[in-house]
Amino acid sequence: MLSRGSEYGLSDAVTRQRLAAWTAEGRGAFAPWAVRGAHDGIAFATQAHTFGDWDQINNPTWLHARFREAYGSQEAPCSPFVEP
Repeated sequence: MLSRGSEYGLSDAVTRQRLAAWTAEGRGAFAPWAVRGAHDGIAFATQAHTFGDWDQINNPTWLHARFREAYGSQEAPCSPFVEP
């Protein structure tokens, strides 16, 4: 939600700061996946135009299919970061 404007009364500066933090290089075993997910979330937010689009993020079947389409399987190694 941050990438299309916050509903929580955050300033634009705080919103930009949080997006930068979530898309920065992380540490830990799953950091590459977390950063990739942040980029994917931003891409989704810029493409979602209807309430129906937004409802998809609460649909585990849709999320899993989207993940498999983008990355293959969960066991696959995370590809190098490519800016969306």
